Amino acid sequence: MKIHFVNVRTMHHSAHSGYDRLMDYVSHIPLPSTRVWKEMSERERKRACHQAKEQISWYNLSDLKMETNVNALDPRVGKHVCHFLYGENSVYHIKKSGNPRKKIFVSFHQPPEVHQQFIRTREPLQSIDVVIVVGTNQIPFFEQFVDRSKIHFVPHGVDTDFFKPAATAARITNKVIFVGNWLRDFETLVAVAEILAAKAPEVVLDIVTLERNKPLFEGCRNVVFSSGISEDVLLRKYWEASLLFVPMKDCTANNSVLEGMACGLPVVTTDIGGMRDYLDESCAILCNRGDAAGMAEGIIALLSDGKRSAELGAGSREKSLQFSWPKVADMLRAAYQKSFEA
Repeated sequence: MKIHFVNVRTMHHSAHSGYDRLMDYVSHIPLPSTRVWKEMSERERKRACHQAKEQISWYNLSDLKMETNVNALDPRVGKHVCHFLYGENSVYHIKKSGNPRKKIFVSFHQPPEVHQQFIRTREPLQSIDVVIVVGTNQIPFFEQFVDRSKIHFVPHGVDTDFFKPAATAARITNKVIFVGNWLRDFETLVAVAEILAAKAPEVVLDIVTLERNKPLFEGCRNVVFSSGISEDVLLRKYWEASLLFVPMKDCTANNSVLEGMACGLPVVTTDIGGMRDYLDESCAILCNRGDAAGMAEGIIALLSDGKRSAELGAGSREKSLQFSWPKVADMLRAAYQKSFEA
């Protein structure tokens, strides 16, 4: 079985982060550039790309090239899997294979409301052999358009060899870390910062996000702000923190949560979307969306109870091991194989 990953690298992910880390754990061969793509005129390429971009916000010319080469791939020998790692970016012109030796897999990452915001057509789903979701909250949405048997939940992975607890004690008492940007609930984050400033002024919120979000924290005396830091610095920040706090508007999988868990941090987050596919009360305090008072209370309670905090932190690390990339890679290989047995 030959695996071809059809990949779009998300630049804000660090070297040890992101869904395309799969490529380091599953043996694969590059997707060949075919004669069809080489013979397309510049005008034809621009027209096809524009057509797709009207329906898929994140589509660009490189996506068209990948789709064209997948469509033209002729599996005369052996079994071939073409796996689009970021379906929200790259799937519009894909054609149903019709060849039992060629299977089209597509992973989708966004929760249903966001998916519909950036993708305005469901027609390409009919040409896909297998839909991979990273949150079970995606399943009811996709089964409106494809048969349930074609939808597989395979969790997002995390590099548990890189993201791991510090070898020596590095925790700083009362330091809380927040990481990320996409679908983060910044309004609730700021509200929690204000509550903590009043009720627990010794607590420091270590905020790691995009520079454009910095103005949100003006006047928050208990916030330390960072942007554009190296991966090694991020890891040290995870090691120094007493807990991870990530309020969300919605989600499927979440890289920051997985990384914090792998580093042995207890988590305070929002009970929304696919969050419970990855954590539970053995490692986290889960609150309703927008419940700033409840989140602040949970943070204060954990910081004042070393025993419970340690128990949740150990639970985080233990649970994260279920999502190590080698285990996720095994799940995907099983799904690839099963698709040829159907």
